[in-house]
Amino acid sequence: MLEGVGVVGTGSLARILIPTFQAVGIRIVALWGPTLEKAAELARMFNISFHTDQIDNVLLNPEVDLVCINTPPHLHAQVASKALGIGKHVLCERPAGLNKNDAHKMVTAAQYYPSLMSIMNHCLRFLPAFIRLKRMIQDGEVGEVFLCDVKVTCGSLLRDKYNWMCDENMGGGVLNTFGSHLIDIITFITGQKAVRVRGMLKTFVRQTDKINGIRHITSDDFCSFQMELSRQVCVSVTLNTHVPGQFKQEILVVGSEGRLTLREADLYGQVGGMSREQLLMADIQHITERQKQGIPTNQVPLPYLKGMLKLIDALKESFERKKERLSWEQEPVALAANFEDAEYVQAVLDAIRESNRSGAWEPVNLSNDGDSYKFFP
Repeated sequence: MLEGVGVVGTGSLARILIPTFQAVGIRIVALWGPTLEKAAELARMFNISFHTDQIDNVLLNPEVDLVCINTPPHLHAQVASKALGIGKHVLCERPAGLNKNDAHKMVTAAQYYPSLMSIMNHCLRFLPAFIRLKRMIQDGEVGEVFLCDVKVTCGSLLRDKYNWMCDENMGGGVLNTFGSHLIDIITFITGQKAVRVRGMLKTFVRQTDKINGIRHITSDDFCSFQMELSRQVCVSVTLNTHVPGQFKQEILVVGSEGRLTLREADLYGQVGGMSREQLLMADIQHITERQKQGIPTNQVPLPYLKGMLKLIDALKESFERKKERLSWEQEPVALAANFEDAEYVQAVLDAIRESNRSGAWEPVNLSNDGDSYKFFP
């Protein structure tokens, strides 16, 4: 049973997650914002009784059983580790931090408190089309997979004012924003980890009409990277934020016996002797304007929003299956990414950035201070 949720953050994701929790009957009992003004504004909007600009006030609140972390990435490890240490469940936004050391701190805390839920918001895992694609690969319907090609196009991720998304040192940029999700989902559907990568990150827009003066944008607005997976699958990913208009995401999986394509949340394929590509699974999940909360689709694209709704439904079921407070059942959230998965993703992100600096292929370092983990059984 879940008594209440404490939300740490007031950004776009918080504005979607809060009403989604409330819509399924989960109470939001505490809210943190970077300033009291921002916290108060969101608290009024969603009728949250307690708000603060001190994170500890949320973590120590006796009504909070689950902490939902939606801060800039440089705070993720600190807040997640402390929340687990206090005895709270954690749902953390991606990525796990600024580097693999941050992620490793979260893994260590989660392993020390195994009875507590510690999951990441890698929400594409919960979309029916992605689950179907994973099963088709496992069942050999496309034969031996040898290629994945991923393309994302959208408008700028920047807002009207300078914030952490403009700063690479605070975790901003398209690689963290979408690349982290895609690294996770590729490993989820193929069952293979990246062993080496090559990447290029670019910041083409360093100032805008509203972000100018002494401050310059340093976060990447374009990224291209390649991954070689553990069984020689080649993966190519292009993330481009210079295409204003509708968000588009396509994931193509090619095997020796056919191909499968995810376009947003629809699954297409040409398998089993089909003469042409066909729609295999249509996305029928309806999203209301209230659920969108007026958030631009380049900030929280519809496939990711739909995945978050599915994740929260699963999280609710996990707690509802147990009558004791703080107790939960693993099965409803079995698809969720845990902190060890997040550490793997962070290791790949680190290797891509190192490759951008070196101009060469770089290995993905999956160990930390002599310890290694099995990320995907």
